[in-house]
Amino acid sequence: MLSFPRRPLRVGLLRAAARRARRPWARIAGAALALSLAVSPGVAFAQASALLDEGKALMKKGKLAEACPKIEESYRLSPRSATLLALATCHEKQGKLATAWSEYIDLSAAARKEGNKRLEADAKARGARLELRLPRLTVNVPRAAAVEGLEVTLDGAPVDSASWGQARPIDPGEHKVSASAPGRKTWEASVSIKRGERKAVAVPALAKDGSAAPEPAPAEEAPAKEAAAAATAAPDKGADGEGKGAAGAGKGAAGAGKGAAAPEQAAAGPEEDAQPEGPSAAEEPEASPGASPKHAGSFVLEVGAAGGALIGLIDSGSFGDLSTYSYSYNILPEGELIAPCNDEVCHASFEPAIGPFAGGQAFVGVALSERLHLGARVLGGYRFGGGYLVVGGPSASLRFGRLWLGLTGLVGAVGQDAKVTGVKGEIPSELVDRNYGRTEVDVNAREGSLPETALVETLAFGGSVEVSLVLADLPSSSWTSGALLLSAWPTFMKGLDGFVIAAPVGLGYRFY
Repeated sequence: MLSFPRRPLRVGLLRAAARRARRPWARIAGAALALSLAVSPGVAFAQASALLDEGKALMKKGKLAEACPKIEESYRLSPRSATLLALATCHEKQGKLATAWSEYIDLSAAARKEGNKRLEADAKARGARLELRLPRLTVNVPRAAAVEGLEVTLDGAPVDSASWGQARPIDPGEHKVSASAPGRKTWEASVSIKRGERKAVAVPALAKDGSAAPEPAPAEEAPAKEAAAAATAAPDKGADGEGKGAAGAGKGAAGAGKGAAAPEQAAAGPEEDAQPEGPSAAEEPEASPGASPKHAGSFVLEVGAAGGALIGLIDSGSFGDLSTYSYSYNILPEGELIAPCNDEVCHASFEPAIGPFAGGQAFVGVALSERLHLGARVLGGYRFGGGYLVVGGPSASLRFGRLWLGLTGLVGAVGQDAKVTGVKGEIPSELVDRNYGRTEVDVNAREGSLPETALVETLAFGGSVEVSLVLADLPSSSWTSGALLLSAWPTFMKGLDGFVIAAPVGLGYRFY
């Protein structure tokens, strides 16, 4: 008869029972872990949505300093295109143009990956519009200043040597540039830059710091010297073993060197992060100095159609051939002289002429800055019912948000077809007393011989005020870059005989 030990059997049964008892708890713990992993993205999304709503509400109230951090935290918790759009908009309103520009470029890349062409186009247009207003700072490091170990920083972030001498977008405001090197005194400079401005800062040669401690020997040199000494003092095998140990130390030192280089790479992180992503940068490259169509010195051309009212208050002038008329005046106490008319001694009088006119205008100049355009403007048109206006002169336009305000000095010819009220001849000044103080008299014209209307022309000079509203700002890197404007040019001019008032309004496109 076989017998089995009872103790091991009991132990096995107990262990099996314990395993069965633990299984429900394990299942519950696993389910709880899976539930927490499934719930945590939902919680983050809810938090992000709440922060985004708070940020948008604060942005509407104008509290940008509070709004932007909330939207930024929302984007960190849940990176969505809609949140990035709100963040870029907030930074743009806050005046951080370079930050917003970079975010618009990232948004364009994200929208392209999502297949949202409308958002991609909108982000590109916003980024292009901001690019024209970006301040750009160039950090120059002359060869004499480029000592070994030189580190240049902008607002505490390292400026890579590859970007020295290159214009880089930067937010408007105060910025600090500093330079340091081993054994040299630190140099610092503050730079204030405005929208659309371009500035350059030159790093001088750093002065030697006599109080600085001597530079320590590089970490990898000491193990190398120890390895060489050990190799000469020990037997072959020992030397080999110690040599390996020294080589290990050398590798360790090299590892330390690599570790030391890591902070430099990490420090370069902000510099790299500030640049656009690879794919989007290929499509939206950073404009080099002179590429922006709205920078100082660029050519500006505006053309457009105009129409409005032309009011001619030219009360005197000449028309046709006046030699067919004559007039008489006293030359003796009992005699008079019949004198022939000509353009010098006879002139016609006219009634005011008011009528609509249609034509166009053009401005040719240069952008002295993003907001100031200087050049010349020409305005011309035909007056319905007879007449014209052709004037031009120097012009200047200054931008205030979506408004352009400007002044133009004008000189040119104006003609009006007006009703003739009569023709008069001049009396010589020495005979005014003999003609009862009169300086002119009516010409001898047969009834019906005077024309009912005639074209009277005069040279006029004066000025106009420009008031233009930007209906659409369409900046780009091509020749079509510009803006669609709705403009009015209230004009007042003094003619040789009378005045001219014009009120043209028109649509134009300003290429810049």
